[in-house]
Amino acid sequence: MPGFRDFERAAAAVTYGYAREDKGIFDVWVPTHDGLPYGISCKMAALQPAKNESSFMELSNSAAKFHAALADRGIEWRLDPKAAGITLVDTVMSWHEAVAGEVDLAGSRYAILDHDKDWRVFSLKVFPLDLRTADPARHVRWEAVGKRLDGYIYERGGEHRLWQWFADSGGQLKYYPPLSWGEWSSQSFTLEEAQPVSLRSRAIEYFGHLWPRSLPEASNQPEVD
Repeated sequence: MPGFRDFERAAAAVTYGYAREDKGIFDVWVPTHDGLPYGISCKMAALQPAKNESSFMELSNSAAKFHAALADRGIEWRLDPKAAGITLVDTVMSWHEAVAGEVDLAGSRYAILDHDKDWRVFSLKVFPLDLRTADPARHVRWEAVGKRLDGYIYERGGEHRLWQWFADSGGQLKYYPPLSWGEWSSQSFTLEEAQPVSLRSRAIEYFGHLWPRSLPEASNQPEVD
């Protein structure tokens, strides 16, 4: 199954960009001919149940940064969930704004690679970088529930959980944008099965004539993808 680095490198290859492979805001930077590069923030997530009509991405698990932002504004999230929710969204948006001089934010996007539970069926979705499609101050109902903070919007005739923050278990901030907010979506697809090869064959491929052909294949050598 593909890992997150595989997704980032594939996204870089098809957009003629380059994968940063660091902890920066954008995983892939795509150069342009007449201005700043645009960025792609790559996310991988389990496919959401069809009835939810939403996608999913974990935006951050930086508990320290979120708690610091709340402390700076003097907010106790359990007592004032609305102010806390606004602060969490503002914090993530501030990370984008901090690189505005290096990246074309208007042209940048989230790319989500959804997968089924068996990691066999995938789909690719693109969402806006702006996390205020639903204004967190006016259009989101925030609620403190146990050790987490939930944010709900009115969607399709009922409430939809758009935000979820786990304050004491890694600090994950989760975002469930409705599919209708997406800008593009692929059809479902599967990946080609890689043919396994022996370590000796792979070594010959890498090293060419430098690898001694007389070296026999070990009987217990594992196959590799």
